[in-house]
Amino acid sequence: MPFFSRPAFCIHLLTLSGLALAFIAIVLCAQGNFDAAARALLVVLVIDHLDGTLARHFRVREKIPEVSGETIDLVTDIAGLTFAPMFLFYSTGVFLPGWALPVCLLAVMTCSLKYAMKQNTLQDGYTLGAPPVYYSVFLLYFLHVPQIWATMYALALTALCLLPIRYPITSIVTTHWKPGWQSITNYLSFLAMPVAFICLDKAPAFVYWILFVNVLAQLLVMPLLLALGVVQPGLRRVY
Repeated sequence: MPFFSRPAFCIHLLTLSGLALAFIAIVLCAQGNFDAAARALLVVLVIDHLDGTLARHFRVREKIPEVSGETIDLVTDIAGLTFAPMFLFYSTGVFLPGWALPVCLLAVMTCSLKYAMKQNTLQDGYTLGAPPVYYSVFLLYFLHVPQIWATMYALALTALCLLPIRYPITSIVTTHWKPGWQSITNYLSFLAMPVAFICLDKAPAFVYWILFVNVLAQLLVMPLLLALGVVQPGLRRVY
């Protein structure tokens, strides 16, 4: 039976639909339809939360060994969670004039580099440098913060990605669901997703500020907790 006719291939199609939505978002940006582009990219994030968990639950790797789900996921994540969002931010003037192009180029190149290190991350139980969570700039996009804030945040995130600081594999990586506080990012983002999808920048500001403060805590506090031994390296995936 061809692999694309097996029921388990539906999980790969789900991941690939995220790549399709990323392309649609870029087209919508080019047409000036930024709200629709943002909604398409929010759906990409939902897919990213779900596809890995579903693939493990239905043992897709065993049932379709001909196709590397990890490779599909990496390509989709780079395109849907960094490349297309950065195109949206560039197109809508989120960053300072004159800085926007360098900031976006640094983001997409750093993201690709970090994903190329993913295998070592899974083996070691920690990532050297912060995860490339450039998607979090969406929170500043919805909050309409001054361009200088968004520019400084994106540049600081790039620096944290490249510095040799150990980060635990925690809730900031969306497919690592765990009960308790280490999955707070996943649970908060899922709770906020319907509000964000419907209201976009018209949603109550506190929704996005809570998420942004949580992201900052993950970026700034978690490596300290790892260094102090409060958090231990390791995957410990539950779902």
